[in-house]
Amino acid sequence: MDKVYLIGFMGTGKTAIGRNLQVHYHVEELDERFVQEYGSITEFFAKHGETGFRDREVELLRSSEAEIVVTGGGIIERLENRTFMKETGIVIWIDTPFHLVWNRIRTDPSRPLVKSRMTVEKLFRRRRPIYARLADIRLDGKKSVRELAKEIETILEENV
Repeated sequence: MDKVYLIGFMGTGKTAIGRNLQVHYHVEELDERFVQEYGSITEFFAKHGETGFRDREVELLRSSEAEIVVTGGGIIERLENRTFMKETGIVIWIDTPFHLVWNRIRTDPSRPLVKSRMTVEKLFRRRRPIYARLADIRLDGKKSVRELAKEIETILEENV
């Protein structure tokens, strides 16, 4: 089976979907692993900036041994990550409308890039075409976590 990478903007439900899939698959959530290895993402951003964070993110992506890798929303910012994911697995994009994403993330203090709606929406609009180009499969993020996990399980079963 190919490795599966879940991509999408912050707040699309990737982590919840990953937790749902952990029952049957080895799933690794890169942001959780980051926190285990380096501490708070917000504090790391404050000390080392986004560049420092993205450097560590590259290492975590490349060293993951999981069947399903749940990525952070900005992993697609670096070409080397996009190339690596395309070469080593199937990329599944959870495409969720901005208004749903905003409602989920607007009060989350653990998200260092969430400053204002306008700033986040600008980032969303910039990243969306990158997700679209990178994805092998696009899933509708308006569906429930359970429905999306089921769809991913079906994809995995078809690619065994």
